[in-house]
Amino acid sequence: MRKNYLFYQFFRVIVTKWGLIFYYRKIRSVGREKIPKKTPVMFIPNHQNSFMDALLVVSTNWKYTFFLTRAQAFSSAFMRWFLDNLNMLPVYRVRDGISSVTKNNAIFERCIRMLEKKYAVLVFAEANHNLNRRIRPLSKGFTRIAFDAEQKNNWDLNLQIIPVGVNYTRHRESRNDVTVVYGDPIPMKQYQELFEKDERKAANVLKNDVAKVMKECTMHVQNAQHYFLHQLLLDHLADDRSHLVDPKKVRPLNEKLDQLASEEDYLAAQELIEIAEKQQIDLSRLQEYTSGKQSPLWKKLLLSPFILLGFLNFRLAYIPVDNLIRNTIKDHAFDASIKFLVTVFLFPLSLVLISLLLWVAGIPLEGLLIYWLASFFSLFGFKEWVNSHKQSAHNRQWKEFARDNANLHAEMIEKLNRLSLLKQKLYN
Repeated sequence: MRKNYLFYQFFRVIVTKWGLIFYYRKIRSVGREKIPKKTPVMFIPNHQNSFMDALLVVSTNWKYTFFLTRAQAFSSAFMRWFLDNLNMLPVYRVRDGISSVTKNNAIFERCIRMLEKKYAVLVFAEANHNLNRRIRPLSKGFTRIAFDAEQKNNWDLNLQIIPVGVNYTRHRESRNDVTVVYGDPIPMKQYQELFEKDERKAANVLKNDVAKVMKECTMHVQNAQHYFLHQLLLDHLADDRSHLVDPKKVRPLNEKLDQLASEEDYLAAQELIEIAEKQQIDLSRLQEYTSGKQSPLWKKLLLSPFILLGFLNFRLAYIPVDNLIRNTIKDHAFDASIKFLVTVFLFPLSLVLISLLLWVAGIPLEGLLIYWLASFFSLFGFKEWVNSHKQSAHNRQWKEFARDNANLHAEMIEKLNRLSLLKQKLYN
């Protein structure tokens, strides 16, 4: 047993897996039975949502997994110790300095040793994260590890490459749905003959094969210039986003949309998104506002005790994180990761502090147990309060925008009406 095995499994199962269960409304894995149990594996997931992608992959399969992680995260002695015990390995980029890049040789050698022990290695071959729902060109780093591992084992390692698609209904929000789709394994053995003839061609063929399966495991908009329209009609303006976590449903919608759309539609979508981003208008919340699709009064009344308790329990822990995300974090791919860390660490700490205050005030153990049970349900009440609070703020912002920017408001409405007609054709 590895010395960090219990530490790793504690964070993997207790902290990560159970934390994700509370954070998301529903987590589903598809194709997990395809993962071989007795052979080494390289997971190659899409990379849209920062740390959440890795957490969701490692928590939905049983493989003992090592991760290639940006070297920037290993900035202190404590972080190096902590991340190393979580099986995270630093990978260096050109921006880290040419001398630093040479350190990757030792890291790749360590990956090969882990594969020889029949463990798994997870590599984000897209190299960086991006919230857009499309597969970007893959880097060659993972191909080097895979081919070197097989070469050093006389092509008898039986290494399997497993492309993975991590699909979110909403990347940046909690209490939404996620589906992790494991694609068909790609055996490295099948590239031996080509590799021995032309190493560069073999690497390119492997990258293309992996990318093809990744595209089958997630939503992928082939033409990047058309992405705005797909983003609008399949995501921001969709009445039901469940297709976003089901590649079998969303891929036919992608194809149908490209058949229906004109160049004017693509241009209208791009202009609408650009206006919305400049004016800080959330088109998803605008859709809920204009369609009247908001939480009904009966639901708010039913949840009101838990909404109040959630507000009292978690509001103080939520304030600094909300300010951080709105005012400091520029890359919104980190939003969900920051919120998840709050859910896992600050929210329980808030409950512990309040419990201590209640205990000091003379509340008996039975009362504290009732409080903890009610607090579990208050998590859902707090999410309802946060969503209602954000929606109300957005509604006020939209009304102020309509009052102060009449021409831009009219332009947005005209484009929304045009695209709404296209949306009706798409979903009929």
